[in-house]
Amino acid sequence: MFKKHYLSLLLLATVLLSSCEKEDNVPPIDYAIGSTSHFELLDQHQNGWIKQGRYQLSGDPMEEFEYYENGYIKSAKVYASYPQQHLYMEVSRSEDNKPLWSKYYNPDGALWFETEYKNGLPSIKKVYSEAGTTIYTYTNGELSLVEFTAADGNSTATTTYDIAGENRNVIITSNGETVLDENYAYREQVGAGIYADSHVPVANPFGATETSYYKLNQAFSQSPSWQHDADPISFMFPYRLFDEFYNPGNYFATRFAVSTELYQSVIEQYPVTERGVLIGGGKYEDGYEYFQDNWEVRDSLAKVLDENPGLYKLKYGGEYIEKAGYGKIFFVIGAIRNLPTDSNVADDIKNIARKHMDALISGRTGITPREQEKLDRVWFEVKFFSTLKEHRDGVVINSAGDYKNAIEKVNAGELSVIQLKYKSVENL
Repeated sequence: MFKKHYLSLLLLATVLLSSCEKEDNVPPIDYAIGSTSHFELLDQHQNGWIKQGRYQLSGDPMEEFEYYENGYIKSAKVYASYPQQHLYMEVSRSEDNKPLWSKYYNPDGALWFETEYKNGLPSIKKVYSEAGTTIYTYTNGELSLVEFTAADGNSTATTTYDIAGENRNVIITSNGETVLDENYAYREQVGAGIYADSHVPVANPFGATETSYYKLNQAFSQSPSWQHDADPISFMFPYRLFDEFYNPGNYFATRFAVSTELYQSVIEQYPVTERGVLIGGGKYEDGYEYFQDNWEVRDSLAKVLDENPGLYKLKYGGEYIEKAGYGKIFFVIGAIRNLPTDSNVADDIKNIARKHMDALISGRTGITPREQEKLDRVWFEVKFFSTLKEHRDGVVINSAGDYKNAIEKVNAGELSVIQLKYKSVENL
Protein backbone atom coordinates (compact mmCIF):
# COMPACT_ATOMS: atom_id res chain seq x y z
CA MET A 1 0.00 0.00 0.00
CA PHE A 2 2.90 2.33 0.81
CA LYS A 3 4.40 1.55 -2.61
CA LYS A 4 1.18 2.47 -4.42
CA HIS A 5 0.89 5.75 -2.53
CA TYR A 6 4.52 6.58 -3.34
CA LEU A 7 4.01 5.88 -7.02
CA SER A 8 0.91 8.07 -7.17
CA LEU A 9 2.85 10.96 -5.56
CA LEU A 10 5.68 10.45 -8.02
CA LEU A 11 3.25 10.48 -10.93
CA LEU A 12 1.64 13.71 -9.66
CA ALA A 13 5.04 15.36 -9.27
CA THR A 14 5.99 14.29 -12.80
CA VAL A 15 2.79 15.80 -14.24
CA LEU A 16 3.31 19.06 -12.34
CA LEU A 17 6.94 19.25 -13.43
CA SER A 18 5.97 18.55 -17.02
CA SER A 19 3.31 21.27 -16.83
CA CYS A 20 5.77 23.79 -15.41
CA GLU A 21 8.30 22.93 -18.10
CA LYS A 22 5.63 23.49 -20.79
CA GLU A 23 4.74 26.91 -19.42
CA ASP A 24 8.41 27.81 -19.10
CA ASN A 25 8.97 26.85 -22.74
CA VAL A 26 6.19 29.13 -24.01
CA PRO A 27 7.82 32.38 -25.12
CA PRO A 28 6.33 35.52 -23.52
CA ILE A 29 3.98 37.58 -25.66
CA ASP A 30 5.86 40.45 -27.28
CA TYR A 31 3.84 43.65 -26.78
CA ALA A 32 6.75 45.90 -27.76
CA ILE A 33 6.25 48.73 -30.27
CA GLY A 34 9.09 49.56 -32.65
CA SER A 35 9.86 51.00 -36.06
CA THR A 36 9.20 49.12 -39.30
CA SER A 37 9.89 49.78 -42.99
CA HIS A 38 6.76 51.99 -43.22
CA PHE A 39 6.49 53.28 -39.64
CA GLU A 40 9.02 55.30 -37.68
CA LEU A 41 8.66 55.39 -33.90
CA LEU A 42 9.99 58.83 -32.91
CA ASP A 43 9.22 58.83 -29.18
CA GLN A 44 7.45 56.71 -26.56
CA HIS A 45 5.65 57.28 -23.29
CA GLN A 46 6.92 55.56 -20.14
CA ASN A 47 4.30 52.82 -20.49
CA GLY A 48 5.71 51.89 -23.90
CA TRP A 49 2.89 53.44 -25.91
CA ILE A 50 3.54 55.72 -28.86
CA LYS A 51 4.21 59.37 -28.14
CA GLN A 52 5.27 60.43 -31.61
CA GLY A 53 5.25 58.49 -34.85
CA ARG A 54 5.32 58.80 -38.60
CA TYR A 55 4.04 56.63 -41.45
CA GLN A 56 5.85 56.98 -44.76
CA LEU A 57 5.79 55.62 -48.28
CA SER A 58 8.86 55.65 -50.52
CA GLY A 59 10.44 58.14 -48.14
CA ASP A 60 7.52 60.59 -48.27
CA PRO A 61 5.54 61.23 -45.06
CA MET A 62 1.92 60.05 -45.17
CA GLU A 63 0.92 60.63 -41.54
CA GLU A 64 2.75 62.36 -38.70
CA PHE A 65 1.16 62.27 -35.27
CA GLU A 66 1.49 62.57 -31.53
CA TYR A 67 -0.56 60.71 -28.90
CA TYR A 68 -1.24 61.74 -25.33
CA GLU A 69 -0.27 59.16 -22.72
CA ASN A 70 -3.94 58.17 -22.40
CA GLY A 71 -4.08 57.23 -26.10
CA TYR A 72 -5.98 60.22 -27.50
CA ILE A 73 -4.69 62.18 -30.49
CA LYS A 74 -2.71 65.28 -29.54
CA SER A 75 -1.87 66.41 -33.06
CA ALA A 76 -1.69 65.00 -36.56
CA LYS A 77 -0.65 65.93 -40.08
CA VAL A 78 -2.08 63.91 -42.96
CA TYR A 79 -0.62 63.90 -46.48
CA ALA A 80 -1.87 62.91 -49.93
CA SER A 81 0.10 61.83 -52.99
CA TYR A 82 -2.42 63.10 -55.58
CA PRO A 83 -2.18 65.24 -57.65
CA GLN A 84 1.20 65.59 -55.95
CA GLN A 85 2.63 64.96 -52.51
CA HIS A 86 1.13 67.55 -50.16
CA LEU A 87 -0.11 68.17 -46.63
CA TYR A 88 -3.91 68.35 -46.76
CA MET A 89 -5.12 68.09 -43.16
CA GLU A 90 -3.79 69.13 -39.76
CA VAL A 91 -5.51 68.82 -36.37
CA SER A 92 -4.87 69.64 -32.72
CA ARG A 93 -6.86 68.17 -29.82
CA SER A 94 -6.93 68.32 -26.02
CA GLU A 95 -6.07 65.51 -23.61
CA ASP A 96 -9.79 64.82 -23.07
CA ASN A 97 -10.29 64.49 -26.85
CA LYS A 98 -11.85 67.89 -27.53
CA PRO A 99 -10.89 69.68 -30.76
CA LEU A 100 -8.71 72.77 -30.40
CA TRP A 101 -8.17 73.73 -34.04
CA SER A 102 -7.90 72.23 -37.50
CA LYS A 103 -6.54 73.32 -40.88
CA TYR A 104 -7.07 71.99 -44.39
CA TYR A 105 -4.83 72.76 -47.37
CA ASN A 106 -5.04 72.83 -51.15
CA PRO A 107 -2.60 70.72 -53.22
CA ASP A 108 -0.52 73.85 -53.91
CA GLY A 109 0.02 74.31 -50.17
CA ALA A 110 -2.34 77.26 -49.75
CA LEU A 111 -4.60 77.23 -46.69
CA TRP A 112 -8.13 76.21 -47.74
CA PHE A 113 -10.11 76.47 -44.49
CA GLU A 114 -9.48 76.50 -40.78
CA THR A 115 -11.62 76.01 -37.68
CA GLU A 116 -11.12 77.25 -34.15
CA TYR A 117 -12.93 75.52 -31.30
CA LYS A 118 -13.97 76.72 -27.85
CA ASN A 119 -14.82 74.17 -25.13
CA GLY A 120 -14.91 71.50 -27.83
CA LEU A 121 -17.45 73.38 -29.97
CA PRO A 122 -16.79 75.24 -33.23
CA SER A 123 -16.23 78.96 -32.69
CA ILE A 124 -14.88 80.41 -35.93
CA LYS A 125 -14.43 78.82 -39.35
CA LYS A 126 -12.70 80.63 -42.22
CA VAL A 127 -12.85 79.44 -45.82
CA TYR A 128 -10.47 80.89 -48.43
CA SER A 129 -11.05 80.74 -52.19
CA GLU A 130 -10.21 82.68 -55.33
CA ALA A 131 -13.68 84.22 -55.11
CA GLY A 132 -13.14 85.59 -51.61
CA THR A 133 -13.08 84.83 -47.88
CA THR A 134 -15.93 83.44 -45.81
CA ILE A 135 -16.12 83.66 -42.02
CA TYR A 136 -18.54 81.39 -40.17
CA THR A 137 -19.32 82.43 -36.60
CA TYR A 138 -20.84 79.99 -34.09
CA THR A 139 -22.63 80.66 -30.81
CA ASN A 140 -22.52 77.71 -28.39
CA GLY A 141 -21.69 75.49 -31.34
CA GLU A 142 -24.62 76.68 -33.48
CA LEU A 143 -24.05 78.62 -36.69
CA SER A 144 -25.13 82.23 -36.09
CA LEU A 145 -23.46 84.27 -38.83
CA VAL A 146 -21.90 83.77 -42.29
CA GLU A 147 -19.96 86.69 -43.78
CA PHE A 148 -18.52 86.57 -47.30
CA THR A 149 -16.27 89.26 -48.77
CA ALA A 150 -15.33 89.05 -52.44
CA ALA A 151 -11.64 88.99 -53.32
CA ASP A 152 -11.91 92.37 -55.03
CA GLY A 153 -13.74 93.85 -52.03
CA ASN A 154 -16.61 95.08 -54.20
CA SER A 155 -19.35 92.80 -52.85
CA THR A 156 -20.43 91.09 -49.64
CA ALA A 157 -23.02 88.52 -48.62
CA THR A 158 -24.08 88.26 -44.96
CA THR A 159 -26.49 85.69 -43.53
CA THR A 160 -27.59 86.10 -39.91
CA TYR A 161 -29.33 83.15 -38.25
CA ASP A 162 -32.00 83.62 -35.59
CA ILE A 163 -32.65 80.25 -33.99
CA ALA A 164 -35.35 81.54 -31.62
CA GLY A 165 -37.20 83.32 -34.43
CA GLU A 166 -36.61 80.38 -36.80
CA ASN A 167 -35.46 82.62 -39.62
CA ARG A 168 -32.36 83.88 -41.37
CA ASN A 169 -31.70 87.29 -42.85
CA VAL A 170 -29.69 87.65 -46.06
CA ILE A 171 -28.09 90.98 -46.97
CA ILE A 172 -26.07 91.35 -50.16
CA THR A 173 -24.17 94.46 -51.17
CA SER A 174 -22.44 95.55 -54.36
CA ASN A 175 -20.12 98.56 -54.56
CA GLY A 176 -21.37 99.78 -51.19
CA GLU A 177 -25.07 99.53 -52.09
CA THR A 178 -27.55 97.00 -50.73
CA VAL A 179 -28.97 94.94 -53.61
CA LEU A 180 -30.90 92.46 -51.46
CA ASP A 181 -32.21 92.33 -47.88
CA GLU A 182 -34.64 89.47 -47.29
CA ASN A 183 -35.77 87.12 -44.51
CA TYR A 184 -36.13 83.39 -45.09
CA ALA A 185 -36.85 80.27 -43.06
CA TYR A 186 -34.01 79.33 -40.67
CA ARG A 187 -33.29 76.13 -42.56
CA GLU A 188 -32.48 76.55 -46.24
CA GLN A 189 -35.36 75.24 -48.32
CA VAL A 190 -35.71 73.93 -51.84
CA GLY A 191 -34.71 76.69 -54.27
CA ALA A 192 -32.26 78.44 -51.91
CA GLY A 193 -29.07 79.54 -53.65
CA ILE A 194 -25.43 79.18 -52.67
CA TYR A 195 -21.91 80.22 -53.67
CA ALA A 196 -20.64 76.69 -54.23
CA ASP A 197 -16.92 77.54 -54.15
CA SER A 198 -17.17 79.02 -50.66
CA HIS A 199 -20.31 77.27 -49.31
CA VAL A 200 -22.05 80.61 -48.68
CA PRO A 201 -25.88 80.32 -48.51
CA VAL A 202 -27.62 83.27 -50.17
CA ALA A 203 -31.14 84.18 -51.37
CA ASN A 204 -33.98 82.03 -52.72
CA PRO A 205 -35.26 83.28 -56.10
CA PHE A 206 -38.06 80.71 -56.29
CA GLY A 207 -40.08 82.23 -53.45
CA ALA A 208 -43.05 80.17 -52.30
CA THR A 209 -42.88 77.65 -55.12
CA GLU A 210 -44.96 74.56 -54.39
CA THR A 211 -43.01 71.44 -53.50
CA SER A 212 -43.77 67.75 -53.12
CA TYR A 213 -42.44 65.05 -50.82
CA TYR A 214 -41.30 61.81 -52.39
CA LYS A 215 -41.48 58.93 -49.91
CA LEU A 216 -38.58 56.47 -49.96
CA ASN A 217 -38.71 54.57 -46.67
CA GLN A 218 -35.37 52.89 -47.35
CA ALA A 219 -33.06 51.46 -44.71
CA PHE A 220 -29.53 50.09 -44.76
CA SER A 221 -27.34 48.66 -42.01
CA GLN A 222 -23.99 46.91 -41.73
CA SER A 223 -22.20 45.14 -38.90
CA PRO A 224 -18.79 46.54 -37.94
CA SER A 225 -15.97 45.44 -40.21
CA TRP A 226 -12.31 46.37 -40.46
CA GLN A 227 -11.63 49.30 -42.78
CA HIS A 228 -8.35 51.02 -43.57
CA ASP A 229 -9.46 54.54 -42.58
CA ALA A 230 -12.05 55.94 -40.20
CA ASP A 231 -14.02 57.38 -43.11
CA PRO A 232 -17.79 57.13 -42.48
CA ILE A 233 -18.82 58.55 -45.85
CA SER A 234 -20.43 55.23 -46.91
CA PHE A 235 -22.84 55.53 -43.96
CA MET A 236 -23.73 59.19 -44.30
CA PHE A 237 -24.58 61.75 -46.95
CA PRO A 238 -22.55 64.92 -47.46
CA TYR A 239 -24.80 67.69 -46.14
CA ARG A 240 -24.19 69.78 -49.26
CA LEU A 241 -23.75 67.85 -52.51
CA PHE A 242 -22.97 70.24 -55.32
CA ASP A 243 -23.61 69.82 -59.03
CA GLU A 244 -20.27 68.28 -59.94
CA PHE A 245 -18.60 64.92 -60.40
CA TYR A 246 -17.37 63.54 -57.10
CA ASN A 247 -14.40 61.20 -56.95
CA PRO A 248 -13.41 60.38 -53.35
CA GLY A 249 -9.81 59.53 -54.22
CA ASN A 250 -7.68 57.66 -51.70
CA TYR A 251 -8.02 60.03 -48.76
CA PHE A 252 -10.66 61.83 -46.69
CA ALA A 253 -13.30 63.75 -48.67
CA THR A 254 -12.30 66.99 -46.99
CA ARG A 255 -14.61 69.05 -49.22
CA PHE A 256 -17.49 67.71 -47.11
CA ALA A 257 -15.84 68.83 -43.88
CA VAL A 258 -16.65 72.47 -44.69
CA SER A 259 -20.39 72.10 -44.09
CA THR A 260 -20.95 68.51 -42.92
CA GLU A 261 -20.15 68.96 -39.23
CA LEU A 262 -20.59 65.30 -38.36
CA TYR A 263 -18.08 64.27 -41.02
CA GLN A 264 -15.58 66.89 -39.86
CA SER A 265 -15.98 65.74 -36.26
CA VAL A 266 -15.22 62.11 -37.12
CA ILE A 267 -12.21 62.53 -39.39
CA GLU A 268 -10.60 64.97 -36.95
CA GLN A 269 -10.91 62.41 -34.14
CA TYR A 270 -9.42 59.61 -36.25
CA PRO A 271 -6.96 61.23 -38.68
CA VAL A 272 -4.54 58.33 -38.15
CA THR A 273 -5.33 54.63 -37.82
CA GLU A 274 -3.16 51.63 -37.03
CA ARG A 275 -3.97 48.65 -39.25
CA GLY A 276 -7.59 49.79 -39.62
CA VAL A 277 -10.63 50.59 -37.52
CA LEU A 278 -13.97 48.85 -37.04
CA ILE A 279 -16.85 50.73 -38.67
CA GLY A 280 -20.51 49.79 -38.84
CA GLY A 281 -23.88 51.50 -38.72
CA GLY A 282 -27.03 52.24 -40.61
CA LYS A 283 -29.08 54.89 -42.33
CA TYR A 284 -32.76 55.40 -42.99
CA GLU A 285 -33.92 57.51 -45.92
CA ASP A 286 -37.45 58.67 -45.29
CA GLY A 287 -37.75 60.68 -48.50
CA TYR A 288 -36.96 64.00 -50.13
CA GLU A 289 -38.62 67.29 -50.89
CA TYR A 290 -38.45 68.59 -54.46
CA PHE A 291 -40.05 71.02 -56.94
CA GLN A 292 -43.46 69.99 -58.16
CA ASP A 293 -44.47 72.18 -61.11
CA ASN A 294 -42.18 75.15 -61.57
CA TRP A 295 -41.47 75.37 -65.30
CA GLU A 296 -43.00 78.83 -65.59
CA VAL A 297 -40.96 80.06 -62.65
CA ARG A 298 -37.79 78.51 -64.07
CA ASP A 299 -38.38 80.12 -67.48
CA SER A 300 -38.90 83.48 -65.81
CA LEU A 301 -35.73 83.14 -63.73
CA ALA A 302 -33.75 82.00 -66.79
CA LYS A 303 -34.65 85.30 -68.50
CA VAL A 304 -33.48 87.28 -65.46
CA LEU A 305 -30.24 85.27 -65.44
CA ASP A 306 -29.63 85.95 -69.14
CA GLU A 307 -30.22 89.69 -68.71
CA ASN A 308 -27.64 90.14 -65.93
CA PRO A 309 -25.86 86.90 -64.95
CA GLY A 310 -23.40 88.70 -62.64
CA LEU A 311 -26.12 90.34 -60.54
CA TYR A 312 -28.24 87.18 -60.52
CA LYS A 313 -25.40 85.01 -59.22
CA LEU A 314 -24.43 87.65 -56.69
CA LYS A 315 -27.92 87.56 -55.17
CA TYR A 316 -28.87 83.91 -55.75
CA GLY A 317 -25.60 82.04 -56.21
CA GLY A 318 -24.46 79.74 -58.96
CA GLU A 319 -26.38 76.69 -57.69
CA TYR A 320 -29.69 76.11 -55.93
CA ILE A 321 -31.20 73.34 -53.82
CA GLU A 322 -32.98 70.91 -56.09
CA LYS A 323 -33.75 68.30 -53.42
CA ALA A 324 -33.72 68.19 -49.64
CA GLY A 325 -33.36 64.67 -48.25
CA TYR A 326 -34.69 63.60 -44.84
CA GLY A 327 -33.77 60.62 -42.71
CA LYS A 328 -31.61 59.28 -39.90
CA ILE A 329 -27.98 58.19 -39.79
CA PHE A 330 -25.88 56.44 -37.16
CA PHE A 331 -22.59 54.61 -37.09
CA VAL A 332 -20.14 53.15 -34.60
CA ILE A 333 -16.36 53.29 -34.75
CA GLY A 334 -14.02 51.01 -32.86
CA ALA A 335 -10.56 52.58 -32.96
CA ILE A 336 -7.43 50.79 -31.81
CA ARG A 337 -4.05 52.39 -31.07
CA ASN A 338 -0.61 51.35 -29.80
CA LEU A 339 -0.69 47.93 -31.43
CA PRO A 340 2.44 45.80 -30.92
CA THR A 341 4.85 45.53 -33.83
CA ASP A 342 4.62 41.72 -33.86
CA SER A 343 1.96 41.05 -36.53
CA ASN A 344 0.69 37.83 -34.94
CA VAL A 345 0.18 39.53 -31.58
CA ALA A 346 -1.45 42.53 -33.26
CA ASP A 347 -3.85 40.32 -35.25
CA ASP A 348 -4.78 38.42 -32.09
CA ILE A 349 -5.60 41.68 -30.29
CA LYS A 350 -7.57 42.96 -33.29
CA ASN A 351 -9.66 39.80 -33.23
CA ILE A 352 -10.31 40.26 -29.50
CA ALA A 353 -11.30 43.89 -30.14
CA ARG A 354 -13.80 42.78 -32.79
CA LYS A 355 -15.33 40.22 -30.40
CA HIS A 356 -15.55 42.83 -27.65
CA MET A 357 -17.24 45.38 -29.93
CA ASP A 358 -19.66 42.74 -31.20
CA ALA A 359 -20.64 41.96 -27.60
CA LEU A 360 -21.21 45.67 -26.86
CA ILE A 361 -23.55 45.96 -29.84
CA SER A 362 -25.35 42.61 -29.65
CA GLY A 363 -25.48 42.12 -25.90
CA ARG A 364 -24.05 38.63 -26.27
CA THR A 365 -21.33 37.15 -24.07
CA GLY A 366 -18.18 39.22 -24.13
CA ILE A 367 -14.51 38.30 -24.13
CA THR A 368 -12.76 36.20 -21.49
CA PRO A 369 -10.68 37.69 -18.63
CA ARG A 370 -7.52 36.51 -20.37
CA GLU A 371 -8.60 38.21 -23.60
CA GLN A 372 -9.43 41.37 -21.64
CA GLU A 373 -5.88 41.38 -20.25
CA LYS A 374 -4.53 41.37 -23.80
CA LEU A 375 -6.92 44.11 -24.93
CA ASP A 376 -5.89 46.24 -21.96
CA ARG A 377 -2.38 46.28 -23.41
CA VAL A 378 -3.56 48.63 -26.18
CA TRP A 379 -5.92 51.60 -26.51
CA PHE A 380 -9.35 50.60 -27.78
CA GLU A 381 -12.48 52.73 -27.75
CA VAL A 382 -15.94 52.32 -29.26
CA LYS A 383 -17.93 55.45 -30.08
CA PHE A 384 -21.47 55.99 -31.35
CA PHE A 385 -22.27 58.82 -33.78
CA SER A 386 -25.54 60.01 -35.32
CA THR A 387 -27.27 63.02 -36.82
CA LEU A 388 -28.56 63.96 -33.36
CA LYS A 389 -26.66 66.92 -31.92
CA GLU A 390 -25.78 64.99 -28.73
CA HIS A 391 -24.08 62.31 -30.87
CA ARG A 392 -22.21 64.66 -33.23
CA ASP A 393 -18.90 64.27 -31.40
CA GLY A 394 -19.65 60.67 -30.49
CA VAL A 395 -20.52 59.03 -27.18
CA VAL A 396 -18.31 56.32 -25.72
CA ILE A 397 -19.91 52.85 -25.60
CA ASN A 398 -18.73 50.86 -22.58
CA SER A 399 -21.63 48.41 -22.34
CA ALA A 400 -24.50 46.92 -24.31
CA GLY A 401 -26.78 49.22 -22.31
CA ASP A 402 -24.92 52.28 -23.60
CA TYR A 403 -25.42 51.14 -27.19
CA LYS A 404 -29.09 50.32 -26.66
CA ASN A 405 -29.68 53.73 -25.11
CA ALA A 406 -28.01 55.52 -28.05
CA ILE A 407 -30.06 53.57 -30.61
CA GLU A 408 -33.30 54.31 -28.73
CA LYS A 409 -32.53 58.04 -28.84
CA VAL A 410 -32.00 57.87 -32.59
CA ASN A 411 -35.25 55.97 -33.10
CA ALA A 412 -37.18 58.42 -30.92
CA GLY A 413 -35.61 61.51 -32.53
CA GLU A 414 -37.11 63.61 -35.29
CA LEU A 415 -36.10 63.17 -38.91
CA SER A 416 -33.09 65.24 -39.90
CA VAL A 417 -32.19 66.99 -43.12
CA ILE A 418 -29.45 64.62 -44.20
CA GLN A 419 -28.60 66.14 -47.56
CA LEU A 420 -29.14 69.23 -49.68
CA LYS A 421 -28.61 68.35 -53.33
CA TYR A 422 -27.81 71.25 -55.65
CA LYS A 423 -28.27 72.04 -59.34
CA SER A 424 -26.46 74.63 -61.44
CA VAL A 425 -28.44 77.76 -62.41
CA GLU A 426 -27.13 77.16 -65.95
CA ASN A 427 -29.77 74.39 -66.14
CA LEU A 428 -32.71 76.78 -65.59
